[in-house]
Amino acid sequence: MSEDERRIINKTMDRADLHTDEAQAVIADLNALIMNMRARNLAISSWYGKFNLPGNPGSLERINRGYNYEPLEGAADDRNFPWFKYWEIAWVAISIDFRPGQKVLDMGGSSSLFSYYLASKGLDVTTVDLSRDLVDNANNVAKKTGWKLRNLVMDMRELNLESQFDHITSICVYEHIPLRYRIEINKRIKQLLVDGGRFSITFDYRNPSRHARIGSPEDVVEQFVKPSGMSIRGNLEFAVSSKNYMLHPFFYRDRLWRLKLECLLRRDFLPWECFRTKDENDCTIGALFLEKA
Repeated sequence: MSEDERRIINKTMDRADLHTDEAQAVIADLNALIMNMRARNLAISSWYGKFNLPGNPGSLERINRGYNYEPLEGAADDRNFPWFKYWEIAWVAISIDFRPGQKVLDMGGSSSLFSYYLASKGLDVTTVDLSRDLVDNANNVAKKTGWKLRNLVMDMRELNLESQFDHITSICVYEHIPLRYRIEINKRIKQLLVDGGRFSITFDYRNPSRHARIGSPEDVVEQFVKPSGMSIRGNLEFAVSSKNYMLHPFFYRDRLWRLKLECLLRRDFLPWECFRTKDENDCTIGALFLEKA
């Protein structure tokens, strides 16, 4: 077994992962990037896909951060980027051999901190997103920075791209896509990668919504590995920790009745779950790394 095959990279999130020298270097780069963008009045989409979150303690995104959330020490902008976002970017960055000049397709990442990070490191980045505002803003950022960053309004389910990529990435997008569509997307990814190209993603894990449905190593295999037809990099069995850092607001101890109704109308939860609350966090984030042979 090679060293790469022994690495535990396909796993759920652990805050301790950020204590390594490699992760600290990425964190420092992200903080510097955020400060530089702010100084130049260039907008970055928050972890919720919106610009400039208000930081209201009672907002859904704050509740989603879970009970007893603690900011990352020294974070440049915790209001918009909780430590979970640092983990996603750092974990992907230290698990992948990104090199300047490589072509990357980032699905669902227009105006994101991750796509900006890759572009700032000299990679040739293409993003696709449904939001015209996010795409237009990212293209404006590309003009002002000179980065190789192309942003397109495009549905991940209908990728219409002529070139192939060294890397395809997606950061916490798949859990928002219905199961049948995410499987169809993953069947097409291999065609867009060069030989030896890599597919690297993060996603909500154990999110209790009926539409998220990524809650076991078997789910990861059935939804991502098998449809893609690609090989797993690193550990073959998805490593799951019992640690949950986040909370679905539907189960917040101070019942949010309007949210509960909206979730029921979307069929995210079953009617008899409406009166349930949780006193502990219920979900986390996972990462998976695949390669085209």
